[in-house]
Amino acid sequence: MNDARWRATAAALAVLAFAFSAGCTKEKPAPAESAPKPEMSPAQVVGLGRIEPEGRILDLQSEVSGIATKIAVRPGAAVVREEVLVALTSAIEKARLDQAEAQVRSQRSQIDAAKAALSSTRIRTDNARLTFERARTLFEQNAQAKSAFDGAQAEYESLKEEVKRLEALVVGSENGLNQSLASLELARAEYDRRFIKARSDGQVLSLDITVGSLVSPEKPFGTFAPKSPLVARCEVDELYAGQVEVGQKAVIRTPGMTEPLAKGEVTFAGPSLRRKSLFSDAVGDLEDRRVREVWIALEPGARLLFGARVECVIRLKGE
Repeated sequence: MNDARWRATAAALAVLAFAFSAGCTKEKPAPAESAPKPEMSPAQVVGLGRIEPEGRILDLQSEVSGIATKIAVRPGAAVVREEVLVALTSAIEKARLDQAEAQVRSQRSQIDAAKAALSSTRIRTDNARLTFERARTLFEQNAQAKSAFDGAQAEYESLKEEVKRLEALVVGSENGLNQSLASLELARAEYDRRFIKARSDGQVLSLDITVGSLVSPEKPFGTFAPKSPLVARCEVDELYAGQVEVGQKAVIRTPGMTEPLAKGEVTFAGPSLRRKSLFSDAVGDLEDRRVREVWIALEPGARLLFGARVECVIRLKGE
């Protein structure tokens, strides 16, 4: 009886051992291959920008030093090319200009007198030539004394020499006039520099001088916006800079707001990355970050202040 129980127990243990062995040797299923992650590409990118004319805001400067005697415009005034903005002291330059103009008038008078004398002498020379030719004919026919022939010949030769002298005088006077005209142009240019003029059509943005202020070439005294389309000049972080292309649409808005101020289109994307420049003084800027300069031409009718800071939302993908 004990033997039978023992055999039964041994058989049960053998079955359990086999089952355990089979379970341990069973192959584990191969892990499934990781699914490819979807490409993360933004539909738009935002860059900080500033509103400027396409021709950029220019400094107003003078080529010469002087005291402002008249300020002809106010900030905000629309002006046309060559319109006088500021007049400087010009008494010395005006005196030189008057002197040069007087010299030109004197030179022209001399030329007129020399030409009149030349014209009169040529007429006299022609008459003297006719007289000489008649005297020579009569002398050859023994119809006139030699002294009369000699006198007619001397008069004719003398007048020919006078014509040559007057012709040389006219040429010399004309050369002198050319020199006087060059001096006049120089004096006029020096006088003209005493009047600071608009370089093109546009708008005066600021003037930092009053009548009596000293103006010098080294120091700008105001700013000027040339007449040109409005653009938002912005900087796009290097992370997405390579995805910006000319022709992409953009929306301009106030930083932190969602309401659009204007719409536009990318017209320029810089060929290289560079350090931040528009807002490099902003708190939290990282010195090692690079940006790409992008210009966005605004649609006509946009009314934004020059220098306004804006956010430029560039659509990288079509709607």
